[in-house]
Amino acid sequence: MNPVGHLGELRRVAGRRALRLRALVDPVGVPVSTQEDRLVAFVTIEALNLWSSFARSFFLSCVFKARRESGARVSHSQGSLVTTELALTFAIRVMKPSKPGSGPWQRRDEPTWFDVQTLLKLFPALGASNAAQVVSAFSYPTKVFQHLPTARNFFAHRNVETSGKVSAIARAYSVAIARRASDVFCSRSPARPQSVLADWLDDIRNVVDIMCQ
Repeated sequence: MNPVGHLGELRRVAGRRALRLRALVDPVGVPVSTQEDRLVAFVTIEALNLWSSFARSFFLSCVFKARRESGARVSHSQGSLVTTELALTFAIRVMKPSKPGSGPWQRRDEPTWFDVQTLLKLFPALGASNAAQVVSAFSYPTKVFQHLPTARNFFAHRNVETSGKVSAIARAYSVAIARRASDVFCSRSPARPQSVLADWLDDIRNVVDIMCQ
């Protein structure tokens, strides 16, 4: 996702991507087959990529004073941030104050965009007019930003340590600890009509909606 002039456009792009991922995983039931396991891994990894990409694009769009869905244009106190490189330098200085250099930056130099603390620190530092809206968005009752990175790390590494963390996720949602991690993510919490992974994708869309208002 690239910076946009209207946050409604960013919300629509993120929302469509989340719905496409949901459509892939919705038919998957428990127990998950070997073929479906690969699909769940793909959806989980792409879900975190979606959120990370949105967070980066949202920050840059707001730096460049995009219009919110309410109609108001974002304003901030850092008037010198007129290029992407300057905006990223600002973000790196806030999140990694001991990092030397002044760019051009590689992606690995940038903040951890999927970490909610990144936006929670950057927007007050930016003096952004929508900083309170960002804080409000992250008060939405969800564990997706805590557990989705853990799920993604399992599929990226698949070792004893990451397996143990998946078991902790199962306990957090009161679902059975299963042989496959995919069984955990495709199970339903008590009183929930859909899987844990589907809930995560919906929660991302809901947070995105709040942030772009």
